[in-house]
Amino acid sequence: MASRFKFASTTIFLVRFYCFLMCFQAEAFRSSDQLPTASSSPRSFSSSTELHLFGVLKDAKKALVRKLAGEYDSEAVRARIDNLIKTNDVLMLSFTTCPYCIKAKQVLDAKSANYTVVELNEDPAGTAIRAELFDLVGRSSVPAIWIGGEFIGGCNDGPMGGIVQLQEQGKLDDMLKNVGAI
Repeated sequence: MASRFKFASTTIFLVRFYCFLMCFQAEAFRSSDQLPTASSSPRSFSSSTELHLFGVLKDAKKALVRKLAGEYDSEAVRARIDNLIKTNDVLMLSFTTCPYCIKAKQVLDAKSANYTVVELNEDPAGTAIRAELFDLVGRSSVPAIWIGGEFIGGCNDGPMGGIVQLQEQGKLDDMLKNVGAI
């Protein structure tokens, strides 16, 4: 009972700390025309400070996601992710209630695309899979989408701009056709 309480307390602290950091990040990373200047305020940020803060926040988020995942077999989880990517032409890691995940599914459904979804909030290993995403693609956010084994990003972000941007650029159909998903 005491260890459960300690875990819950630690988790609550980490979530609150993460929220604090995200609020600080939002303040620190406003567009440059809104940032105070050195002459107008002692709270100005240099680009190196912003990069350092971004790294600290990313490390804090990674630690929080790993803490929430608890103990798990990293190699087994990574092997499962690798197998999912390898054996599915289109793979989406998702949460059932995430609006970005819902939008990404709508884009694929509108094309009658064949795709596989792993709902991390319903999967017993979901938190561990999410934690391993950091090492695999540098982030833990969902949706995380692969087409033909290539990570395209999420709904509207990532290395290829995400599924919505690929659709808007007219590239998505060809990618889906190339892997036989449509």
